[in-house]
Amino acid sequence: MKIAVLGLGEAGSLIAAGLAAQGVDVIGFDPARPKFAPVKLADTAQDAVAEADIVLSINSASASIKVAEQAATFLKPDALFCDLNTGTPSLKVRLSSFFPAEGFADVAVMKPVPGLAEKVPMLVSGSGAAKLIDALKNLDLNLTYVSDVPGEAAARKLLRSIFAKGMAAVVIDYLWAAQELGLEDWALEEVMSEFDASTRETVKRYLSGTAKHAKRRSVEMADVVAMLSETGYESTMVGPIELTLNRVIHSKKIPFSSLED
Repeated sequence: MKIAVLGLGEAGSLIAAGLAAQGVDVIGFDPARPKFAPVKLADTAQDAVAEADIVLSINSASASIKVAEQAATFLKPDALFCDLNTGTPSLKVRLSSFFPAEGFADVAVMKPVPGLAEKVPMLVSGSGAAKLIDALKNLDLNLTYVSDVPGEAAARKLLRSIFAKGMAAVVIDYLWAAQELGLEDWALEEVMSEFDASTRETVKRYLSGTAKHAKRRSVEMADVVAMLSETGYESTMVGPIELTLNRVIHSKKIPFSSLED
């Protein structure tokens, strides 16, 4: 089996090197021609793709269409093209149209690649999803089949981003506000203690507690606004929190809010 990796940035280089370390014949291509390539380099994208059984595109959403179109021209009849770039479900559907049946896999990388390399958790959908997982079953990878529909892996990655990036944004805004009050050390310890103590029950409590006490919590957020206005700090997250509580107050049901604490 020969795998071509198109794009040798941080993620591409780590995944390529990890696959090679597991004994895979890997060839890479990057128009930037990295000085210290982790695997042997092809002179052109065509050369990298032409003999590959599996092609991994690890570039960016903005380059993914061009890369896929070029690769489709040179791909072997039974080869598989896998797009690992972050993109919308509709983009993945468009990319899949360049390839024959069982020739495309939408691969969503679900955690940062550094530290995990080729073993990073990846969700796989598209017409070639099952084929990809079967082809790589003897390697030490972390692939999870989603469906034969391109974009369903991408949708899960982007949906998770609301949670992951949103949580990070709340913590940052909280620490900025604490800094204005001279309480940043205390605030950091509070948030770390909260994360240390969090379990599945914590999530249930967030959902059921907000459903039961949305009005009371909305009043409390008004007090937060008043306090922050006295410091001059303009919160980036208080407004969206108030909007969410307002929707709950006006009968927008919280999914799974009936789960017991």
